[in-house]
Amino acid sequence: MGSHKPVLDVGGRPLVARVLDAAGDRPALVVGPGQGVPAGVRVVMEPVPGGGPVAGLAAAVEALTADPGAPIPYAVTVLAADLPFVTSEHLERLLAALDEPDGADLAVTVDADGRTNWLCATWRLPVLRRRLEELGDAYGRSMRELAHGIRTQSVDDPGEVALDVDTPSDLARARARADGSPTAR
Repeated sequence: MGSHKPVLDVGGRPLVARVLDAAGDRPALVVGPGQGVPAGVRVVMEPVPGGGPVAGLAAAVEALTADPGAPIPYAVTVLAADLPFVTSEHLERLLAALDEPDGADLAVTVDADGRTNWLCATWRLPVLRRRLEELGDAYGRSMRELAHGIRTQSVDDPGEVALDVDTPSDLARARARADGSPTAR
């Protein structure tokens, strides 16, 4: 993309700030260099940067559980920094999916074409911790590998709120959508 993706502007705001807006009043933690992250949001770095999303998630879980006196949440929502349209309402849907009778330990967003977005998901924290321990070294591991064997509930995405920005053309579409262009979808 030519620059640090989380700081790319969509609708007048950095991508990472838009994603943090979806968190609302919920506690948030960002893994990465912290560029574009609003003041007051906790930022941590991976021990070895560039290890991919599972390594970043492992760093986040370690940070969340490092202080023995701090309250540990029962669930964590994982959001990539390139989801400019994710909403607080969608986060609520992910969290609610963990409370459904099927006993899922992971709620993951699935788009209209059936594609799973592992970086727009909510995990039961004890299950995530256990799975990360089972994997061992998280560097270079895939989210699909992390989720393998975990009881998972799919959460549909009819409003395309989990649309991610991976290419320059994705960025152009996101900017057009944020600006209200009718051809942006």
